[in-house]
Amino acid sequence: MTLAEFLHPIRRSSKREQILATLFYFKHHAGRSDATVREIREGLVQANIPRSRKANLSDTLAGAIPLVDRLGGGRWRITKSGEDHVREQLALPDELPQAQEDVSTLRQLSRSLADETVREYVDEAIKCLQAGARRAAVVFLWSGAIHEMRERVWSKGKRQIEEALQQRNPKARFRRKDDFSIVKDSALIELTGDFSIFDKSERKRLAEGLDLRNDCGHPVKYRPREKKVSSFIEDVLQVVFDAT
Repeated sequence: MTLAEFLHPIRRSSKREQILATLFYFKHHAGRSDATVREIREGLVQANIPRSRKANLSDTLAGAIPLVDRLGGGRWRITKSGEDHVREQLALPDELPQAQEDVSTLRQLSRSLADETVREYVDEAIKCLQAGARRAAVVFLWSGAIHEMRERVWSKGKRQIEEALQQRNPKARFRRKDDFSIVKDSALIELTGDFSIFDKSERKRLAEGLDLRNDCGHPVKYRPREKKVSSFIEDVLQVVFDAT
């Protein structure tokens, strides 16, 4: 759903209602927990909302407190009471579909990622979730997480990695970084413990995530439900990307 579609029922309402709905959309549909006055105005203009270019949005936002909060750096966010107000005005359900919440969370993560490869995997996972392709979303997000884990382990040094792997496989050898890509995901998870990157409970969550990824990546009858995929996303984000 675009912002224009979301705001259409209130395009003739007050600027206060339109601003609140825009902040609600940013948070729950675009993964943006807050926004500047300029960003709000740009959203309204792009959504073709009348009288948005010259409207005094700053005064309107100030008058909308406590439905909104003023943050540092000129940023604003919608509050819980503000969200309740928007839901009532637009007749929205009390809770958004879980997949929609997950898309919003992954978008927030994507914007914070410096590694382009990881970001591309996360963006692919987002597209899959939006299309209802839950198995593909699991595979893509796991690929991004594995890339992130490989980078963190590789930073510990080739010799140290060789020594750790040789404790389990005496034949393990590396000539260059590309050779590290052949290490199985399960062995990589063990290495994160060797180098104190993740603790035992975190590695347990990752092992469970790997099991789900394998079920989703192979031709089996299993079809994960929405809550299962959402739990997987939560664990991967919390453990690998230190995000919730």
